[in-house]
Amino acid sequence: MTNFQELINKSIKELRERTGLSQEKFSEKCGLSVDGYRNIEHNRYTPKAATIDKICTAFNITPIDLLQYAYNNNDRTELVTKRLIGLDDKQIDLVMDFIALLKRV
Repeated sequence: MTNFQELINKSIKELRERTGLSQEKFSEKCGLSVDGYRNIEHNRYTPKAATIDKICTAFNITPIDLLQYAYNNNDRTELVTKRLIGLDDKQIDLVMDFIALLKRV
């Protein structure tokens, strides 16, 4: 499976989890079979454009919005960590001060 296929499947699963729906309820809302949906979530099947359209229509989102669901907190934390690499001590101190300030808000 290509990275793009994994991203689509992960995005769909993340959307379901963030909306708090069971696989059955999510499938029903999107007009998909439960088995078909489970195959997507378990990376056995990559949805066709028509299936992605059904999901996006059901949740009133665009395909681009759907892809962004794959970037959960773990991915974002990793992205922030990568951006910190190469900063000097003064810059790291500034970042730490900013984080402390955000936590107080």
